[in-house]
Amino acid sequence: MQKKKRKVSKGYLLMTVLTLLVMLVSACSGDGTKGPANEGNTSPMPQNSENTDAGNEGKDPYEGLPKKVSISMFDRGQVSSDEGTYEDNRWVKWIREQSGIDVSIVPVPRNQSQDSLNVLFASHQAPDLVWEFDRSYIGKLVSQGVIQPIGDYIEKYSTSYKKYLQENPDLLPHLTFNGEMYAVTAKRPSTAIANHGIWIRQDWLDELKLQQPQTVEELIEVAKAFKEHFKGSTPIVGHTTNDIYSAMYGAMNFMWYVEDGKMTYGATLDRFADVIGLEKQLYELGLVDREYLTDKDNQRAKQLWTTGKAGIYMGQWGAGNNDIMIQDLLTNIPEAQPVPLEMVASPYGKFGAYQEAAPNIFVTFNKEMKNPKAAVEYLDWLIDGGWFTLAYGEEGVHHEIKNGVPKKMNMDKFNKEVLYAGEYAVLRQQVINPEDLIALAADDELSQKIAHLNVESIKLALKNEFRRDIPFQPSFDEINEIRSTLDTFIKETRATAVTQGEKYDGQWAIAEIRKEWERLGGKKAEEIAQQWYEDNKSSF
Repeated sequence: MQKKKRKVSKGYLLMTVLTLLVMLVSACSGDGTKGPANEGNTSPMPQNSENTDAGNEGKDPYEGLPKKVSISMFDRGQVSSDEGTYEDNRWVKWIREQSGIDVSIVPVPRNQSQDSLNVLFASHQAPDLVWEFDRSYIGKLVSQGVIQPIGDYIEKYSTSYKKYLQENPDLLPHLTFNGEMYAVTAKRPSTAIANHGIWIRQDWLDELKLQQPQTVEELIEVAKAFKEHFKGSTPIVGHTTNDIYSAMYGAMNFMWYVEDGKMTYGATLDRFADVIGLEKQLYELGLVDREYLTDKDNQRAKQLWTTGKAGIYMGQWGAGNNDIMIQDLLTNIPEAQPVPLEMVASPYGKFGAYQEAAPNIFVTFNKEMKNPKAAVEYLDWLIDGGWFTLAYGEEGVHHEIKNGVPKKMNMDKFNKEVLYAGEYAVLRQQVINPEDLIALAADDELSQKIAHLNVESIKLALKNEFRRDIPFQPSFDEINEIRSTLDTFIKETRATAVTQGEKYDGQWAIAEIRKEWERLGGKKAEEIAQQWYEDNKSSF
């Protein structure tokens, strides 16, 4: 599970530094042109002309500064009142003691994280380190000029992360924008590659003598049967319903696809009209919660599922919050039989639910950061092993090592005291095999039951490949500027099409989205995306 910390010899370090210097010289020998065509640049340590010690007669400008760093954090509402807050709790104190860095936490609501971060940047109150799972959002921050290249900092101040990146060079293209390195990341374990999933009440299926649905049409028929038989129920709930519909049709509205060799934006595809059409159909049939579009914190979906009033849940494949929801359902209704459901096929084929690319969290440096040296030291501490305790808690208190696996000792105690701490472990060298989930879980009957369900769930979540035509999304000013307006427009148009009667449908929605795409400069974006694809496809 955890990579053991290895002692690195001076000779090895010298060889590493020399190798990197050679690669740097090679990287700097080009013409220096920046733009979309350079997006696939894989130079290991792109140079940053800012904040070097040029003109300071060799003196490190950050030496002697207070080792203080602030970092953003997703507020998922997981910190109980007796644990404290995201800003002040046992783990924040532990981080400061163990890392030697005075770290302060800046929480942002998970469901409004990007909007909240945008406000913080605009008011010059954003933390030193800002992170997101969405690489496209990092591209927006690059375009806005609010974050800075970090290649020089990693080269000069890092030991552990520099070594990690050298051992995982395939991560570098994901971190590179306009030929320069703007973020750090680590690889996801398989449990984090799998993201979305579907759960269904097997006991409801058995009572109605129904088979698990295999197609979209069968899913609708099962949901209709649930609604008719289980009076007062809401057949389908969840906080990722639209993303799951989109994945079924291979048309995520925020992704680019390659259609007959041409780069096409997902929100403009005919298939996306069908996604909205499906969403409208389910709404009009009364198969989903009438208020799901305003259920921003997912509380209604949780309540309906955990109190046994829903038959199908579309959310995460398992782990974390989903485990708590399954646990709450089984506690409230012991006879319930929630089981993972394989993604159903659409008229366009059978695809997996949303799966993440290999890079995990993208951590960036605010351009107004005062001490990047301290930030690098903190990230080195995390990747070097600090992440482990944040992910698993204290040995002998929250976990015990069995066969090399940190096994949870008490699930309730872990969920209360440790689960939220994983948010702080933004860089981790974590390897988890599906079967490890059973060993990781506590020994009580309920925890083991959920763990076995999770093993089945992750295998189903990874069984069908999520449609991802290119390894990562291109990032350039034109599309980043369009997205800031288009994403909001899509949400509003979807809501209108779904809820406002027969005058509005998927075809109306796609026509409106295409008009807005054109108005915002979508054709130019398509040309730039196509050039980016032609320039980089040989390296995919």
